[in-house]
Amino acid sequence: MSVPAESHRYYTGQYWNDFEIVRQYLDARITGDPTLTWFEELARDGHHFGRALILNCGTGWVERELHRVGLVDEVIGIDISADLLALARQGAADAGLVATYVEMDTNKVPLPDGPFDLVLNHAAGHHISHIDHVFRQVSDRLSENGLFISWDYVGPHRNQYPAAIWEAAWSVNRELPTHLRQTMRYPHLDTMLSQDPTEAVHSELVLDTIARYFHISRLHRLGGGIGYLLLTHNDSVHNQPLDELEPHLHLIMQADAAFTEQHPHHTLFAYVVAGAAVEPPSDEDLARWKAEEDAREAAAARNGAEYGPRTWLAEVTYGDEAPRPTLGQAVAVRWPRATNRYNRCADWLLARLKRRSESR
Repeated sequence: MSVPAESHRYYTGQYWNDFEIVRQYLDARITGDPTLTWFEELARDGHHFGRALILNCGTGWVERELHRVGLVDEVIGIDISADLLALARQGAADAGLVATYVEMDTNKVPLPDGPFDLVLNHAAGHHISHIDHVFRQVSDRLSENGLFISWDYVGPHRNQYPAAIWEAAWSVNRELPTHLRQTMRYPHLDTMLSQDPTEAVHSELVLDTIARYFHISRLHRLGGGIGYLLLTHNDSVHNQPLDELEPHLHLIMQADAAFTEQHPHHTLFAYVVAGAAVEPPSDEDLARWKAEEDAREAAAARNGAEYGPRTWLAEVTYGDEAPRPTLGQAVAVRWPRATNRYNRCADWLLARLKRRSESR
C-alpha cells in the first residue's frame, strides 16, 4: 500500500458531511435520532470496551470521541502515515486518552495482538487491498463478546459508478439553481491509480467480507448515491451562505433517502455492528478465500493495479482507445432509462414488421 498524495485532480475539495444537515441525516439512518451519533448510542445503551483496536486511525479523532463519551479505556491505533500518527499521539495526550499508536501497513504486517473488546473500521476498510487477510485477523483478535463496528464506504470499486447512480445524481443536479450545480465529471481511474491507488480499492467487498467472518447484528445502509456525488468536491455549494443553501440541501438529502430506499444495493456507505460468527468458516473456505485473494492481487499487480474491465461510462468518458461516442451513445449516457425504453419499442416494432413481411 502506498501513502496517498496530499491532493490530486479528483480528490480535492470538501465533503458532503461537512454540512450539519448531512451529519444529522446519517445519524438518523443509524440511530433513528438526528441528534444522536452511533457512538453516543452505544454509550447510552450501556456498552463499554476495555481495549479497542482502531484500523487506519488517521489523526485519531474517532477514538477521542469514543473516549469523550466514556466508551473505551485503552486504544491501539494503527495507520501507515507517520505524520497522521504524530497528530493522533498529541491529540490523545491532550485528551487524557490511554493510547498506543503503531505505524504499519495492514496488508503486510500482522495486526497487534488481541484480544480486543472493540475493533473499529471507520472509513478504513475501503483502503485495504488484502481485505480478506485483514478482516480474518480481526475475527481472530476479537474477544468472545467483543464487537466489530464498521462505518465505511461500500460503494463501487474506485468510485466507478454504474449508470443508475450517475443518472439519479445527474437528474437531481439539474433541479438545483445553476450556480449550485455540481460539475459532474466521471471519476478518472488513471488519476486515482497514479495518485491514490488505495482509494476504494475493494470497497465493493467490505460488506461481503464482514459477512464471512462475523455475525452481523445491525446493518444500516446510509445512502450517498445522490448526496455524496452532488455535495463532495463541489466548491460552488461549500462557498454559499447556509441560509441560501438549506432548502437545496434538504432537496438533495430527501432525494438521496428516496433513492436509497428504492435501490438499497446502490448505497455508498454502510454502518455495521457485528460479533463473533455463529459458525466459524471451514478450513476449506479459508483456503479458498486466501487463494482467491492471492490470485486477484497478483493479477492486479500485472495489470497496473487494475482489477478488471473498466465500466462502460469510464470508457466512453475517458477511454484512450474508445472511439468518440456517437450521438446515440451520448444520449444513452445522459438518459439510460429512456434509451432502454426506446430500444425495447424499436425491437418490438422491428419484430412486428418482420412478422408482417414473412406472412405475405
